Amino acid sequence: MSNGERPPIAGDWERTFVTNTGPWTIGEIFMDRDASRYCLQIKPEHCNATGPMHGGAMATFLDGHGAVVIPLNEDGSNHTPTVSLHVDFLAPPLPGDWLVADVELVKTTRTMIFTQAIARVGERVMARSHAIYRNNL
Repeated sequence: MSNGERPPIAGDWERTFVTNTGPWTIGEIFMDRDASRYCLQIKPEHCNATGPMHGGAMATFLDGHGAVVIPLNEDGSNHTPTVSLHVDFLAPPLPGDWLVADVELVKTTRTMIFTQAIARVGERVMARSHAIYRNNL
């Protein structure tokens, strides 16, 4: 799946994969946990018939907030399922673009985790989102 490329963005990037998400699998992503961000290079399989990234693929990508700010145990025992995800689609990334989501942990309660993110290509904002996850920590 990888062509060996790493993000052309300064950071402590760790390669990982998003799997088991059905037809909109994202595949290879990179996380910079120290900076609370993650990224994806847009590939043709992430795109719709007119060329840019499909909204469903963008939503699947942006459902990753929790994994960046709340690391999973290796056995997945603290998986934090999504309760709510809201995405504002502002501009469409194109194949070859590096889409970076900067995540903020807004609040954690006994039962919920609240996050928000801005997804950019360079300085251009592509989407903003906020999510609520079940707190299983």
